Amino acid sequence: MPIENLKTLLALKEQIRPFEMLGRSLAYNPYLPRLELEQLRRKLSLAHAILALDLRQDLEVLLENLQKAQESQALALLFDLTPLYAKEPSLEMLDLLGFVRRLCTKPLILKDLIIDRYQILEALVYGVDGLVLDPNLLQKDLKNMVAYTAHLGLLAIVQVSNVTDLKSAILARAKALYIVQNFEELLQLVPQGLVVLKDLSTPPIDSQNSYGADALILWS
Repeated sequence: MPIENLKTLLALKEQIRPFEMLGRSLAYNPYLPRLELEQLRRKLSLAHAILALDLRQDLEVLLENLQKAQESQALALLFDLTPLYAKEPSLEMLDLLGFVRRLCTKPLILKDLIIDRYQILEALVYGVDGLVLDPNLLQKDLKNMVAYTAHLGLLAIVQVSNVTDLKSAILARAKALYIVQNFEELLQLVPQGLVVLKDLSTPPIDSQNSYGADALILWS
């Protein structure tokens, strides 16, 4: 099971490098968060583009796609690690993010199975700029995790697929939402002032698919 694999990996990581030691490493960390909420907020008629890249690709293919992303008009890049937990994940899976951070100037957004503060701190250490948080995983801890993410200077983006998720995000004082299902229905309930992201499966970005969204995630 993905969550069981994650918990096993987390226990091993904390044994190798405890939370306090990970925190102290920030004193030597060259990566400062680069993604502000206002950067995501749409200011023109079309939504921003966020490119989703697959870290499971061969390194040569990943490098080629990174070069294309760097030269594109995309505002940021998104990496989804959740498929990696289907089987036992590697301790080095985040090393690729540090590699990407060194090669690309665009902000990095991480979609992961976040269940612990350790993962948020670790993401900062590896150069991540924003995190997608899932209310179904965090439950009552969502508000604290949103606050902790912001405390570290990272942008917290709460994933929303139904009205219950939206209520949880609002109560957690999330400022950015990633609506993955039921977009039209949920958009009507989103309070003014929140930044909204959604998926786009069929580019290019136009005024029609930009409706209601500040940024569109393009999956390759």
